[in-house]
Amino acid sequence: MKLIKKCPVVILLISIGVLLTIVGAAGRRTIYADQEYDPLKKPVLSIVFTAINDAIYPWELLIHENQEVMARGDVQETEELSEEGSDGENQPGEEGIPAITPSPSPKPTPSPEPTPVPEAPLERLEPLRESTHEEYLNHISADIYGDAGTKRAAEYEFATVDESYFDDALFIGDSRTVGLRDYTDLSEHADFYCETSLTIYKVMEENFDGQGTVEEALSNKDYGKIYLMVGINELGRGTTEDFMEKYTEVVDTIHALEPDARIFIQGIMRVSGKKSNSDAIFNNSNINARNNAIATLADNKQIFYIDVNEVVCDEEGNLHEDYTFDQIHLLGAYDEIWKQFLLEHGVVE
Repeated sequence: MKLIKKCPVVILLISIGVLLTIVGAAGRRTIYADQEYDPLKKPVLSIVFTAINDAIYPWELLIHENQEVMARGDVQETEELSEEGSDGENQPGEEGIPAITPSPSPKPTPSPEPTPVPEAPLERLEPLRESTHEEYLNHISADIYGDAGTKRAAEYEFATVDESYFDDALFIGDSRTVGLRDYTDLSEHADFYCETSLTIYKVMEENFDGQGTVEEALSNKDYGKIYLMVGINELGRGTTEDFMEKYTEVVDTIHALEPDARIFIQGIMRVSGKKSNSDAIFNNSNINARNNAIATLADNKQIFYIDVNEVVCDEEGNLHEDYTFDQIHLLGAYDEIWKQFLLEHGVVE
């Protein structure tokens, strides 16, 4: 005590030195970890002074220690909570605690496919003009429609079929259709209502060889295809308008009687060049005019126009001389060409 009273300053300096030494030692691994220190050359308390030069003060040691204690407390609390959760007392899915079931992802609603809009049938074309009185007097079939109908009908893409395609077919026609029936095997598949000298004006009235009328045939059996070939015998009778009016009436009547059937309007077969050039009535100019007229009835949906002249005529558009025996009708062997043409002009939609 006497020493303290006699040398208080010395004692204070020693105490400060001891305190700083303790601080330096305590902070050696924390706040003073970056300070260079050689224990053989410098005392521990020197760390405190060099750190003060770097703005690291002794009291920061207390702040650092407090942060570590708090951090250890947080870790301990987290571990305790984790242990409690692992005890099974508060686990979801066990008794008393409902399980958390993830909501299923909603299934995407598929976009509805657009409903295809069926193409509208082609409208019937109107005549470009009327027949003149002079044309009527001279038995000229006026070309009052032009070739718009035949060109439009030709745009349809037909399919190639086999003979079974004609199992539900009905052929209606004049003496040319008689040849198709007699000189090919189509009659083994299709029904034929045909008669020599038949005209469009008698189609619905004719009793075909005791088979009955067309109307009776359509009433007794369901046909999927109906082929019509008339027109050669009507040349020289009336005008193109008269012929077209009756032809339209017959087609519409057949369609009404058999609404699901496809109707094939067959172009009138032309005559040979020799016949055409020497006959004022039975010539290809008149035939072409009337074909242009009936082609306008095709809508390429239910009614189709097909023209066998494409395969039986020569380069000049006349019935091939080698294919005919009388300048008008096909030789029996060449009816096979007509049959093949029909096989290549099926509608299978």
